[in-house]
Parts: sequence; structure tokens; C-alpha cells
Amino acid sequence: MYTYFGDSRLLSALPIRRAAYSDRTAWLMAEISRLIYEPLPGETTVEEYVEELRKAIKEGRHEDLLEGLISKCYEINGKDCALVERELRAADFELLGTFVRNDTEAMLAKLSRDGVDPFLVLAFRGTASVKDVVTDMCINLVPAPGGGRVHRGFLRAFQSVEQDIKKLLEQYTDLPLYITGHSLGGALAIVATRYLGSDSTGATYTFGAPRAADDDFYTPIKTPIYRVVNAADGVPRVPFGYGFNFALAALRLFPIRGYEMSEWLRRFSGYTHEGSLIFMDSPQNVQDAKGIPFKDLKVKQSPNYAWRSMVVVQRLVTSSGKAALADHGIAEYCQKLHAHASRRI
Repeated sequence: MYTYFGDSRLLSALPIRRAAYSDRTAWLMAEISRLIYEPLPGETTVEEYVEELRKAIKEGRHEDLLEGLISKCYEINGKDCALVERELRAADFELLGTFVRNDTEAMLAKLSRDGVDPFLVLAFRGTASVKDVVTDMCINLVPAPGGGRVHRGFLRAFQSVEQDIKKLLEQYTDLPLYITGHSLGGALAIVATRYLGSDSTGATYTFGAPRAADDDFYTPIKTPIYRVVNAADGVPRVPFGYGFNFALAALRLFPIRGYEMSEWLRRFSGYTHEGSLIFMDSPQNVQDAKGIPFKDLKVKQSPNYAWRSMVVVQRLVTSSGKAALADHGIAEYCQKLHAHASRRI
């Protein structure tokens, strides 16, 4: 079984009051982003089941009622809803609240360790259900509150939990806030940074996050954003960025409805990334003399485009394209970041 926060050395001296990128903080945020894929306390409640059953009985849907009971029993069976809270507590974190609405899931935790300044971590869960896939696919850019344009699905998902999060954060305005997430969770973390971020000393760390909005959306953001990308991970390369504009320009040259098609497709154009890129290459998983894996791992901030492209192409070729998905897993993000941080203690 995977152990979360398994390295006490990295947990003992986190540079919390430093907004600059930190290897140890990146590893910690990746671990929390992985942990939130586990069932959250209160994710499913008896009250919700009872309400569903009453509604089914009232509407005479007896077969649906029976099937629903069976489905819920299978759903609950084997779930350890206390795992998240238990793992956080072992790392000296206190779970302050969970937020579950329309399949969007997030949690707020606070570091509570003697002799260490407390701070908050808000984590969003990544894609883990069919509804999450639907959210990912709502890729047209829509006007965002306060200016700019943002991915329609990401905005809708964040807004479903926004007020609950703000209400809880009002009790901890004096603490630094770190925001994090993997995949879809990373995109929601970016949107949350726009609407929850402040002048605090916190930062946002995302892992394998897709593009979420256009340049104007990011303009008001003051919080430092660090987007970590693992080798050939394909998710950070969608939705299409500036290159899509060239395709639209070429489409306008087609004599048969080319202009009309390009105008319709413009709703999907304009996506960009925000923040500093932290790029990890893809060496073989070989241990060094100290037993730390990924001996030749390179983790570079804002790396040279040519070198990064070479790493991605080589990885895709040697994996027959499978790396676009294989490199997206949060477990490998955690393992590589742990290895890199361990060497730099």
C-alpha cells in the first residue's frame, strides 16, 4: 500500500514563508494532490441515501429503488473514508473541511505542528469520474467574472464549491494559503487562485494541469503559480494554445465556408498557461548510491524550449506514444519530486 508523506525529513523544514519555488513544498503539494483522490470524509452520507430512497418510493420506481440500494452498497463497500483524515493527521495536518458538489471535490487542511508556523492547503481532485470527463470537454472559453475568458467546464466546477470554500476561509484570513491539484484539479486550482488568492505568502502548485483560460483572465493574479510537468505528459498541452490561431487563419483561406467555420471555432481559441514551468525529464528509474531512485533525473525551471522538446519527442518515440498518458499519473509526479527533493536536503 502506498504511504503518503512517508519522508519526515522533507516535512520537518518546509520553507513556508518563502513564495519562491521549493522542491520540498512541490513534493508536499503533490502528495496532497494524490491523497485527495481517496474517498473524502462525508463524501457520501446516509441522509443523501435516505432522501433518494424516499423519492424513488414516492414516484413508484421500485426497481430503481432496489438497483440503487445494490449500487450504493457496492459503492460503500471497501471505501476507507477515514484514510484522508488519518494520513493528514500523521503528517501534522488538520482537516478543516471538505467540499463535494456536483462531482467537484476539494478539501482544506491546516498544518498544526509545534514550533512551525501554520499554513493552509486547498486541494482539488482531478478527473476521476464520467462527470469529470464531461467537465473537461466543455472547452469553449466564456466570459469570466471580473474579466478575461475561462474554460466553461472549469469555471462551472469551481463555482459549485466557491461559496462554501470562501465561508470557511474567512475563519483563517491570517494564514498563508497554498492551492494545489493534479490534472483537472490543477485547472481548478488555477481558477481558484484568481478568485481566492490574495497578497499572502502562499503559492499555487499544479501537476499535469491543462490550459485553463486566456491571458486577460490571469492578469489580476498576484499569487505565484508553479506548474509542474512530467516529461511527455499530454494533458498540459490541451486545450490548444496559440498554435490553434494559425490553424484558424489557414482555415479562412478555404473557399467553401472556411471563414464561417473559423469564426465558429474561435470560441475554443486563446488558451494559455500561467506561471513558471517546472519540467521533469524521463530518465530510467535507477537508484543512486544512496538508494534514491531516478538517479539521472533533471528538474528544471523554465527550461530551454529546444531541450524540453527533444525530451518530449524522444519519450514519445520510445514509448510509441503511450507516454502522453503514462507520464500523467500523479504517483510518478510524487516519486520524481520526492527523489529530487531528497537529493537537495
